[in-house]
Amino acid sequence: MAPQLIILQGGEDVKKRTNESLIKKVREISVSKKIMVIPWSTNSREQELEYRPIFNKYFSDNGFLEVQFLEKEDDEGETVKKFDMVDVVYLPGRDPGILYKELKKRSLQNMLKNFGGIIIGNSAGAIVLSKGARTGEQFHPVFGLVDFFISVHYSMVRSPNDGNDEKINVNIPEDMWITVTGKS
Repeated sequence: MAPQLIILQGGEDVKKRTNESLIKKVREISVSKKIMVIPWSTNSREQELEYRPIFNKYFSDNGFLEVQFLEKEDDEGETVKKFDMVDVVYLPGRDPGILYKELKKRSLQNMLKNFGGIIIGNSAGAIVLSKGARTGEQFHPVFGLVDFFISVHYSMVRSPNDGNDEKINVNIPEDMWITVTGKS
């Protein structure tokens, strides 16, 4: 199995393509040039459907040959098939609690941990991949694919006591990312 590459984004506006250079670089190193989006970071089906063509165009315009979406109603066999067909998985931003709950409900944490490709976590996606994160007063449940706590949408002008605590190891500013290789 190939070593895993995890990319944690501090936040990206996919409509404005603010991290397009990252997406182009991921496409360059992708063998299959196929990406799967797991769009479950909102309870609003309308918002989820609104972003599908945006994701599709964004990734297609940047050279991905196929953009798939994991569906909530996909059974285990279909889910495994979709994971096997791609070497890039994208977890979008919005609500980390909803994304975590939906992934956990389908027991996808082990599939993500064992995925031998590239996983991109944008904002909420980054949070669920980390060891933990706090937004405001809420500490989010996570899968711990990387062995550190994070803060997304980090800004140097914020007060150090803005809801983050001493557990935060890595602060990732908006439109920036970090890359972690190997299994943690």
